[in-house]
Amino acid sequence: YHLSDGTVVFDMDTESLARMKEKIEEPGSTSYCIKSKYGSPISAEKAVEIMSPLGDDSGLVFHARIIPDDPKKQAVLLKKQVLNKKVDLDGEGKIKPRRGFPLMLASEFLSSLVRVDHFQPRWIFSGVLNGWPGYTCFEVISITCRLTNSLPGPLRKVRIGRIWSSDKQGREGVAPHIPDKAMEIRVTLRSAPWTRHGWSRESPGFFFWFEAQRTQNEGGPRVLHGENAVRTMREESKIPTCTFVHMISHRYATTRKETAKDMLTYHSAVLLEWDHGRYCTVMELATYNGLSGYSGKCNWYDDKLADLPVLYACFPPYMIAPWDSKNAEIRCHDVAARNLDEFKAFVERYTGPKLRFLDPHYAHSYEARLSFRSKDQIARYLLNYIGRDGHYSEINRNCQTFAADLCGFIAGKKDVEPFHPLNRVDYTNRSHYFLYDSNMYETK
Repeated sequence: YHLSDGTVVFDMDTESLARMKEKIEEPGSTSYCIKSKYGSPISAEKAVEIMSPLGDDSGLVFHARIIPDDPKKQAVLLKKQVLNKKVDLDGEGKIKPRRGFPLMLASEFLSSLVRVDHFQPRWIFSGVLNGWPGYTCFEVISITCRLTNSLPGPLRKVRIGRIWSSDKQGREGVAPHIPDKAMEIRVTLRSAPWTRHGWSRESPGFFFWFEAQRTQNEGGPRVLHGENAVRTMREESKIPTCTFVHMISHRYATTRKETAKDMLTYHSAVLLEWDHGRYCTVMELATYNGLSGYSGKCNWYDDKLADLPVLYACFPPYMIAPWDSKNAEIRCHDVAARNLDEFKAFVERYTGPKLRFLDPHYAHSYEARLSFRSKDQIARYLLNYIGRDGHYSEINRNCQTFAADLCGFIAGKKDVEPFHPLNRVDYTNRSHYFLYDSNMYETK
C-alpha cells in the first residue's frame, strides 16, 4: 500500500488486506494491476484540470493501435500479419494487456472520449489504456489509416491517409470517428504539458531513487522520484555522505547466441559507498520507463525473477508505461552490498551465459573528493543532469557517457572516459550539467 511519501507497506491486518485486494482489482490502482478501463470518461472540467494548460503542445506524444471490433476484420489483420496472434492476442483472441505498442478496440477508444471546448473543440481520452496505469489521460491529435488500392502486383500502392485531425476536423467541431472500411488504424495522443518534465506534475524530473534497504522500522522500501525526492531526503534526521565511487561495466547475458552488436555492447553504472557502511547505491542512466515498463525486473536485486519484485510493488502506478528508447531516465538503487568487495561477489554470483552479467569490469575506483556529496546533494546533481538533457542515444548519450561524467565528477578526475572505445569517439565530458539548475538554462 502506497503512503503519501512513496513508501510501500507490506504488513497489514486481515481487514486491511481485504480492502487492499479490492483496491488492486481497480484498473490503474497499483503498479501491478494489468486491467484496462474504457467507457467511463471523466468530466470535461476534470479533463481541463488534468491537461492544463490546454493548447500547450509540449506534452509527450505517443501512438496506439486501434483494432476493428468486427472479428472478420480482425481475421484479415491476422492473415496480413498486421496483428500477431501470439504477441498481441491471448488464447481467447482478446487483446493482451501492456503491449509495447498499445492496442485497443475501436469501440473502447470512441467510448472513452469527452469533448472539451477550450479556445477550440478538443477531445480527451481518459481511462486506463491497454492496462498501462501510466496511460490515463490524453488529447487526441490525429487518427490515421493505412490504405491500399485494389490493383494487382506492382500496381498496388500503399499510402497513409489521415481520417481525423484536431487541427482540421476537430477545430470544426467534428468528433473523432473511424470509418467502417478502415482496417489498419493508428491514433496519435498527447499527454499533459508537465509530462515533458516528469512522471507527476508535483515532482518534475526523470530520476528515481529506490530505497530498497530501508527497514520496516524506517518505513520499509520506497521509490522517490523527481524534486520530491530531494525534499524528502532533506527531512531525514541523518543524511549519509558518499565515501567512495566506482565505475562498473558489463555485457548482458542472453539465452540466444550473441550477435556482433551484443559483443560490443557494454552497460556501465556507478557504485557509491556511504559513510554509514550499511549498503551501497548503483546509479545508471537508461531508457525512459525501461524498468517500470518491464515489471520492475532489475539486475541489481535477487528478486528480479519473482512474481512481484519489491521494486515493481513500490513503483507508483503513474510510472508504469511503455519504455521509450529515445528518452532517458536516471535510476538509483540501494543494494545490499556494503562495499565494493561485497558488490563484486553479488555480480560474480550472477555472471554466466544464462544468468545476468558477462565480462564484468571495474575500470575506476576512487575516494570521493567532491566537497558537497551527501545523499540529497547527489540527488540534486542528478536532477540537474537529466533536466538539462533528457534524450537517449546509443552513440553519445547513454549509460557509459553518464557513468564517466558522474564518476569523474565525484572523484574530481578529468581522465575518466566511457568504458568502450566506440563510446569514446563522440564523447564530450558534461560534468558541468550536474552543477546548474536546468530550469534556468536558456538556449540561444
